[in-house]
Amino acid sequence: MSLELRGLSKDFGGFQLRPIDLTIQSGEFFSLLGPSGCGKTTLLRLIGGFEKPTTGQIILNGQDITNLPPHRRLIHTVFQRYALFPHLSVFDNVAFSLRIQEKKKSEIESRVTETLRLVEIESLKARRVPQLSGGQAQRVALARALVDQPQILLLDEPLSALDPSLRVRMREELKALCRKVSSTFVLVTHDQEEALQLSDRIAVLRDGRCLQVGAPKAIYEDPVDAYVAAFIGPTNEIPGRIADDPGEHYLLESALGHFKIKKNGTPPGQEALLILRPEKMRLLRNKVAQANIIEGQILDLTYLGSRTEYTVRIQNQAFKVFEQEADRSKKRLLNVGDKIHLTWRTEDGMVLGAQA
Repeated sequence: MSLELRGLSKDFGGFQLRPIDLTIQSGEFFSLLGPSGCGKTTLLRLIGGFEKPTTGQIILNGQDITNLPPHRRLIHTVFQRYALFPHLSVFDNVAFSLRIQEKKKSEIESRVTETLRLVEIESLKARRVPQLSGGQAQRVALARALVDQPQILLLDEPLSALDPSLRVRMREELKALCRKVSSTFVLVTHDQEEALQLSDRIAVLRDGRCLQVGAPKAIYEDPVDAYVAAFIGPTNEIPGRIADDPGEHYLLESALGHFKIKKNGTPPGQEALLILRPEKMRLLRNKVAQANIIEGQILDLTYLGSRTEYTVRIQNQAFKVFEQEADRSKKRLLNVGDKIHLTWRTEDGMVLGAQA
């Protein structure tokens, strides 16, 4: 079973979702990631049947469902604000769609109880919505969507209203829930960490276009362009020109110095961008003789428990560097104003052509 989008687009006049071709596999946790206004919610609404596409098809398990209404798609949506009925109990909220379908009372009782048990709120079935916490309400919304045993579950930023600690816990539970049920989960989010933690694969969108689709590790470590690299996580950038170098590497000649880089198919003489993740860089208290080393000064530092985040000035650029506390505690304490050196392994640098 799979969901296929074939040349799917939507033209609102002022905004266009460009044609998208995408296949989401059965049982996959798939995320649509991008900033506000990029088209991710529009794409979710097209899949759910709440919008009609301008062009293209939506194929579910080999059946064209492009023109089917939402209630005939076996696709359910958990909305950002949950849309629960405040005057009904938890049980009655979850049972609502089954009663509309005129299911037998015994079947309703069995399926609702089973679903409440699945999301671990069976003990709350008599409560009304105003008596629930944010996390409990989110579970009710999930149960109501799952009770019909949908093939696709659409999640429209369902965790955004929760406080940070609860949001992290609910991420873990969402991922575990996806493994328990046979439904495919499609999540809309602008939270990079959320997408990385939850997803089997991610589609990164910008301005109505799908820029890259891949596993979280692939997108984080091998982005197609500088925008994807920066959106999926913090980056430091060094622009320059590629020069030939004997051996297995090239050199990047830049205003900050000459650095060894991986060969990525871009020939010598071309402009390129070296992108470095903050956690891939190391702070040296003393200079050592090695490749890829550069002098800087500590502008700012923030202690975050598991790591310390440094802002380092290198000429007129500010670099972010993350040092894990387990590593930092063994070294001389650094302060604002200290002179240091930064270094990184050649294989940890991402090299993108000038077109990025």
